Amino acid sequence: MTNSSRNTLVLASLLIVNCIGGFLMLNHSQKKLEVRQEENTNLKSQINSFRALVTNRDSLEAEYELQKFIASQQSKVILQKDDQVVTYDYLLKILNWMGKDIIYDFALSGQELEKNYNECVISGRSDYMDLVHFTRMLEHQRALITVEDITLAGENVAHSDTISFSMILRTYYANEGVPANEVSYKPLARGVQEFQLFKSKIWEGLPMLEEKDYRLIDVELGNMVGISESRVFMRDARGIIRILSIGDEVLWGHLWKIDYREGMAIFKLNKYGFEENYILSFSYQNKERTNE
Repeated sequence: MTNSSRNTLVLASLLIVNCIGGFLMLNHSQKKLEVRQEENTNLKSQINSFRALVTNRDSLEAEYELQKFIASQQSKVILQKDDQVVTYDYLLKILNWMGKDIIYDFALSGQELEKNYNECVISGRSDYMDLVHFTRMLEHQRALITVEDITLAGENVAHSDTISFSMILRTYYANEGVPANEVSYKPLARGVQEFQLFKSKIWEGLPMLEEKDYRLIDVELGNMVGISESRVFMRDARGIIRILSIGDEVLWGHLWKIDYREGMAIFKLNKYGFEENYILSFSYQNKERTNE
């Protein structure tokens, strides 16, 4: 083989090797480019999702507050088991949370009842407001105990708010429930406004009722005619349109929350000495008013 043929063969081999190497490098670069393009697409999608979350932040926060409010109203738990001792100990725990000492007799009713609850009867004497706080704790604390019946009788002593009482309680339980010793204290937002129960028996004549402030709208008699994210538009009984924001006073209370997405306004009213929620619902097709 001549030198010219040998050189030609070597150059051809080098050319083939360079072509194969270039093809492999180009193929590798193409795969890396495809991976980077996919990562870039995913990153753009995440950025768009984040922008959507930031844009809807106010509505998401309002939805969170609404869900938190609903959850707080549905925080009851069923006890895992119940008997006379369990219910009695739980009532003592409530009195300890109150810092009060109410003396009463306790006994099971002895009736043939359904298997998912026990019924008991307690009776005794107490200051009226202590009993109000006690029944309120029974209603708002976590264990599912219902007051089925209550009887009150006043003492024949002037200027005394001591009463005799008797009430029937039902304690619900289930195998999948929570042990009574694990039931924790649930803080309550506000107390009950104190007043004398037997004023009409002590005073000469009827007590003076609190005078209404007729400058404030009575939401129980008015209609909600419009709603926005920060305001509620109400028409009062005289046909006057009132514009309310969160915290604005109404008769017996104030506007507590606006849920624009659900078309719902929640008022806090204290008309009878205790606070309650009053909910007005609105839609462009129909208007509905509910009271909880």
